[in-house]
Amino acid sequence: MNTHAGLLAEFLRLQVDNSGKTLAVLSKQVGYSTSQISTYLSGRIPPHDLIISLIAATVPAVLRERREAEAIRLLRDAQHPPRTPAKLVLPARGSVVSLAQAQAEQLQVYERLTRALEQDRELRQAAENSARLVWVLLAMVNTLEDRLRQLARERDQLAVDVPGGELEAARQRVGRAEGQKATAESELARAREKQRQAEELADRLRQEIEALTDELDRLRGDGPSPHDHLSTLAAAPPGPGKERDAAADDIDAALARATAVNDQDADTIDRISTEITGNPVADPPAQPLVPDNPLSNPDTANKTAAQLQEDAEAAARRGDALEAARLYGALVARSAAYFGPHHQDTLLIRSHHAYWVDEAGDPATARDLYADIVADQNRAPVHGDHEKTLINRQNHAYCTGKAGDPATARDLYADIVTDSLRVLGPDHKTTLASRHDHAHFTGKAGDPAAARDLYATLITDRIRVLGFHHESTLISRNNHASCTGQAGAPATARDLYADIVAAYTHVLGPDHEKTVTSREQFDRWAKEAAGV
Repeated sequence: MNTHAGLLAEFLRLQVDNSGKTLAVLSKQVGYSTSQISTYLSGRIPPHDLIISLIAATVPAVLRERREAEAIRLLRDAQHPPRTPAKLVLPARGSVVSLAQAQAEQLQVYERLTRALEQDRELRQAAENSARLVWVLLAMVNTLEDRLRQLARERDQLAVDVPGGELEAARQRVGRAEGQKATAESELARAREKQRQAEELADRLRQEIEALTDELDRLRGDGPSPHDHLSTLAAAPPGPGKERDAAADDIDAALARATAVNDQDADTIDRISTEITGNPVADPPAQPLVPDNPLSNPDTANKTAAQLQEDAEAAARRGDALEAARLYGALVARSAAYFGPHHQDTLLIRSHHAYWVDEAGDPATARDLYADIVADQNRAPVHGDHEKTLINRQNHAYCTGKAGDPATARDLYADIVTDSLRVLGPDHKTTLASRHDHAHFTGKAGDPAAARDLYATLITDRIRVLGFHHESTLISRNNHASCTGQAGAPATARDLYADIVAAYTHVLGPDHEKTVTSREQFDRWAKEAAGV
């Protein structure tokens, strides 16, 4: 391999690494097999069309023209190596001292870029290790849940039939399994956090690599580098993925390996963070795990992403919130490992996961999941003014109130309403829904009079946009009447509920649950108005 072919290969590897795409993905985009791409990235001189396709598939549009020109220049040098090195374009007259200074400066930048590339590759490997470990631990937690159920049944049966030593042994097995499950969940949380930390540091390094590459372009001018090429970095080996109770012993061994991988990745991340920032990464306070994130079936880890999505959608259709949350949680891990956590497909799956976590009865965890999604969408092409982001902001605010903080939810909704009116307009369904929830949590936060007034203006717009008897209009009318009564006007609330009862009777019938409930509210406020 000649020197210039090595430079070209390193340049193309850098673009591929920075894109985050796998060779399998690139193969479909450039029309070459993964083995061919791998060969060309290892130093074989690639054809012109492959270079153009690789740059188009891996480089952002704003940098594409510049990177393509650089790649073609490197290809030309690789195909026709210069017999003598070209002179450097120097900032001053080409004296010997100036030449030495320029070469020293370029050497320093090369060394920094080489180190940054090494750090980037280490961080990518740590993130991949953590992603694989997440899958292993998800499957392990699921296995332990099944094992706990089985051991608990055996213990309970022994308690009835065979008290004594066997019962005590069964209790010990249950206790050991519970401890293993807690350890697996703890290591799962660590693996997820290490993956997040590695990805954040890698994002920071990619910016530094771009800056150093630009600096080399400036120092080199139109001539070749005085160095042959950056050192080829060897890929790190992949991370890791019994009467004694043989099954429990195997689980302990697997947990020990998981802990070792987490420890190794933590050391790598802390070391690189210290090199970059001067401080190790600070772990955030431990967060409660989503209780339904473990996979629902022992073979889930072996299913394709398409099969997982089909299963998750089927669980959602039949209203099985726990199963849907588990499957979408597994799908999030799969999608994040393949596309990255900020990819639009991953963000959509994360939104589904958060929704079903809330539906499964954990609004506090759903709130935190939505907060992370909104933060990532604000960094992604789908920014804060996009309808998808507004909807996730709405869901975050709703779960915040549902988790017991209506005042914060009210304030979040106030900002959402302002942005929805500006971006989507007053008649958009998202805007109307945000105004309804803003009024709802205003009342929940202890200000029924303000909520009453918000509902009053909303009802006018909902009648105009949706109609007098539309379900959403009726819900807002019902809440308006309730807040009116709570604000000290029971007679007005009574009259409002009389109209609502008539509307529900007309639309749903006299025996419908909503008709019956609104009739009960009418009776309540009628009694208060009469002083009963």
